[in-house]
Amino acid sequence: MLSGLDPAHRRIAQGFLVLGAVCVTAVLGYLAVGWSLSDAIYMVAITIFGVGYGEVRPVVGEIRWFTIGVIVLGCSSLIYILGGFFQLIAEGELNRLLGSRKMKKTIEELSDHVIVCGLGRIGRVLKKDLEASHATVVFVDNNADRVNAAVEQGAYALTGDATSDAVLLQAGVTRARALATVLPDDALNVFITLTARNLNPNLRIIARAEDPASDSKMIQAGADKVVLPSALSGERAAQMILRPAMVDFFADQDLSGLEQELRGLGLEIDQFEVDGKSSLIGRTVGALESSGDGGFLVIAVRRAGGQVVRNPEKHFTFAEEDSVLFMGHAEDIPNLREAFAIANLRPAVKRALVYRGATRRR
Repeated sequence: MLSGLDPAHRRIAQGFLVLGAVCVTAVLGYLAVGWSLSDAIYMVAITIFGVGYGEVRPVVGEIRWFTIGVIVLGCSSLIYILGGFFQLIAEGELNRLLGSRKMKKTIEELSDHVIVCGLGRIGRVLKKDLEASHATVVFVDNNADRVNAAVEQGAYALTGDATSDAVLLQAGVTRARALATVLPDDALNVFITLTARNLNPNLRIIARAEDPASDSKMIQAGADKVVLPSALSGERAAQMILRPAMVDFFADQDLSGLEQELRGLGLEIDQFEVDGKSSLIGRTVGALESSGDGGFLVIAVRRAGGQVVRNPEKHFTFAEEDSVLFMGHAEDIPNLREAFAIANLRPAVKRALVYRGATRRR
């Protein structure tokens, strides 16, 4: 039963077994010579633990030799148990020391890796996603408990202040390909960005900002991209309200960045539902796309029953209550809606459209 334990725990368990056996044997021995149970237990306790209150009854003759045996065996088992505890403490400290040195040596051999500063709420999300993509990541946090938890999960992690040159160098910032600083303090993120940029001018730096006003400061400090979690959450919620079908089509992907890039090309992703008044009922995907002279592309269609058809064939036929996700030139989308009696599911807004370097309002 004890063979599965490590040496320190096995030593402690063995010591308690011996101590228990000595106590039981001693109590039975005193009972055998006519002592009461309470006197026997009391005598064993003050004998083994060396309290020295004095015998409850005269200890003479053979009882004296018996008591000497109880003292020797009882104290020896206690010393054995204490030795196990000291061994456990020493091994734990030694393992932590060796583990830390091994971790530092391993990180020194890494290159083209990613450094994440902060293992808080955002840092843990990053950890999950990056590890799922099999990226090599080194985490830096000044909270030892967070770092130890990450190490226990098999991650490379260091305890230290990420604003320090020495800590970032220890994390391999000069050999890394990217760094993400995701602390909840904008000032610290600016300082880490500035420090990392000075240490590695070619490093790609992603910085977190809580205050939108910090965006420009992050860029000036050397960040390539700035992420505002609060803004992203707000945009995501707006997408779920205004275009729920579009969010469903793209699952958990963030659409804001994709939309901005498409708008720079004069394109837009939109959605509509085929109601009973639409002339699209019975028409095919090919007919819809050809009506715009190649300016429209149907990406996916969700049937009324929930079935999603991605990249539908040209002969796919629309039916009532279909939800259609399509891409087209932004200026042509209103004409498409008018031609096929498609209701606009989003409130009309006027915004600047950049197309091939030109900016106009619509």
